[in-house]
Amino acid sequence: MRAPRSLLPLEPDVRARLDGTPLVVMLDVDGTLAPIVARPEEAAVPAATRRSVAVLATRPATHVALVSGRAAGDARRMVAVSNVWVVGNHGAEVVSPTGEESVDPLVAPHEAAVAQARATLGRLLAPVAGVLVEDKRWTLSVHYREVDPQVVPLVQVSVQRVAQELGLRVHEGKMVYEVRAPVRVDKGSAVLALAQRLGGLREGAALLFVGDDRTDEDAFRVLRHRAAHALTVRVAEGAPTDTVAEFTVRDPAAVRELLDVLAHAERAHA
Repeated sequence: MRAPRSLLPLEPDVRARLDGTPLVVMLDVDGTLAPIVARPEEAAVPAATRRSVAVLATRPATHVALVSGRAAGDARRMVAVSNVWVVGNHGAEVVSPTGEESVDPLVAPHEAAVAQARATLGRLLAPVAGVLVEDKRWTLSVHYREVDPQVVPLVQVSVQRVAQELGLRVHEGKMVYEVRAPVRVDKGSAVLALAQRLGGLREGAALLFVGDDRTDEDAFRVLRHRAAHALTVRVAEGAPTDTVAEFTVRDPAAVRELLDVLAHAERAHA
């Protein structure tokens, strides 16, 4: 797989791929719309970015979806824009623009196990300075960005052990361990299903997914395999070698620039 090329400025061939109908735009939140911060509760999407998302969501023949590891309600609160779809908990839940909620039937049976993991890890990790155990109901995040690096291996061992005892799986993200149900539900399965639902897989459609984390690689991978017309974009400085995304942009400010272009573009096929 070649290293991704810079998406901006948009080349004519890329503009043509974004000119389809419908246009389905799927966006991660933390690290993509919002700059990464030490504590997840302090993250914020800049007002200018929210405006760009809001304008794009009102365009004809355009669908916007937030695809986040956060709980869907939390992602929606952060972006605070109407008329968007929200995929939360790494694909475990989906909320429509009208507020209709659904939970993946493969994930729902593991709710009690995730709750037990939260209680157990909350107790075990309480003495560890800087650790944050985030309860998202369908999944659990253990953040260690502010933990002493020498202590992180002990945190990892605790998370792995508790998850294994409860029949759950651990996935790694940016300075976070994600505890999830032991099923094949992730951002990849979720974006593929939603893209199909919204018409983004049809001939003549345009499809864009932007993300910044390891968990977004599931979406990059499945879209590149199942939707050759899709644009997959990794938010990262330089030319990252650890991604299967086709393109890259440098930071959330560049994502806003891309959204501005899409929000105000004259689309031939809209």
